[in-house]
Amino acid sequence: MKGTKETGDFARLSAFYKDNGLEIEVSETAPQGTLKSWKWEDGETGELLAAATLQKRDGCYVLADLAVKEELRGSGMGKKLLRIAEDEAKSLGAGEMWLVGKVPAFYSKFGWKEMERETAPDISRCQTCEDFGVTCFPSIMKKVF
Repeated sequence: MKGTKETGDFARLSAFYKDNGLEIEVSETAPQGTLKSWKWEDGETGELLAAATLQKRDGCYVLADLAVKEELRGSGMGKKLLRIAEDEAKSLGAGEMWLVGKVPAFYSKFGWKEMERETAPDISRCQTCEDFGVTCFPSIMKKVF
């Protein structure tokens, strides 16, 4: 899609994700199970504006990360990156996809459903975190294709 490119530069993406509010460790190498990552850069400056990463965890396709610079949220970049990741998962044979999201209302607009933590596969360390539902309130979500 216009504006996006596949990338293997996880060091840059992980720093971007962290800077934009995701709980991720900045790392030179992508975590085990990473299938693809995409970036959206400013065509003139090369500034990273949005990014997404698709992984396979516990046998499930997972939207591991999706972030858009705060001032560009609502621009359609997140929606386009979400569609790219979903299409990639489908092309790999996925019948469903999972995520742990801080903004469930965003994902709900695109057919994602909130799931109970106890019924979800082991896709995130959030599921065993003692702060889950106490001081941290992400939603575990699934989309069936």
